[in-house]
Amino acid sequence: MSAGVGKTAVSIGILRSLFRRGVPCAPFKAVAVVTPDEYAGRSLPPWRRGVVQSCAAAGTVPRWWHNPVVVNLPDARTPVGDLYVRGRRLGRVPVTGADRLDLGALPDRLRRRCQDAVEEGYQRLAGEVPWLLVEGAAGAGDLPPASDLANRILPELAGLPVIVVASARQAGPVDVSGLTDRLPPALRALLLGFVLNRVSDLPAADAAAQRLTRASDLPVLARITDAPPPIGYDGSPEKIDAMCEYRASRVDESGLMRLLNALPAAGPGLVEAAR
Repeated sequence: MSAGVGKTAVSIGILRSLFRRGVPCAPFKAVAVVTPDEYAGRSLPPWRRGVVQSCAAAGTVPRWWHNPVVVNLPDARTPVGDLYVRGRRLGRVPVTGADRLDLGALPDRLRRRCQDAVEEGYQRLAGEVPWLLVEGAAGAGDLPPASDLANRILPELAGLPVIVVASARQAGPVDVSGLTDRLPPALRALLLGFVLNRVSDLPAADAAAQRLTRASDLPVLARITDAPPPIGYDGSPEKIDAMCEYRASRVDESGLMRLLNALPAAGPGLVEAAR
């Protein structure tokens, strides 16, 4: 599945649920692609906009180490934008899809700087908070392993358990039947299972869960009901807070937090199922 299955929404719900209980937590997103038309964080510098909602859910302020690599596109249709690494603009780079930066398309110098920043940012946060949620970018398996910094290089480096987020609206066997085959063995061994997101019809979701399990040999860990932004959402701090609470309630209702509580304190990585 492509970008847009609601991985960030699930991340927000998990982080706010932890924050409600007083658990120190933080988001980490290796790579983000942002555009000026996004509501949240319009007044912030581009390099701080990729995780503004997730940081709000965790009760923290976005710093470069929450999201070390950001590409700021002039609009959603232009596949070239400004590259920010550690909060500094380093030039213009192409993207290959929504939220997807191909390291293999970058010069060696930029590729190394991106990877170094991601590793440093992750290590910094891992030393600051006991519960770190790592969010991937675009779809797992969309890029070659050596070029996918967000979904492959970092999870393998960190050794984090990985949860695949799939949309109930798109979760067919064709979408995921080859997922595990497309992932390198080191990452495949970290997979815990699926979270089925955007559920509006429970019987249909149950059928989708069975298809996912048959096609991938992975369990469906939770089904999260559809949670669009509240009416009148404008990206203001008040609306972001209301949205975080709303999504935390959906995550709590799904039973996902009970499963996550049994994981190591470092927390999971969340990736999307690839096309």
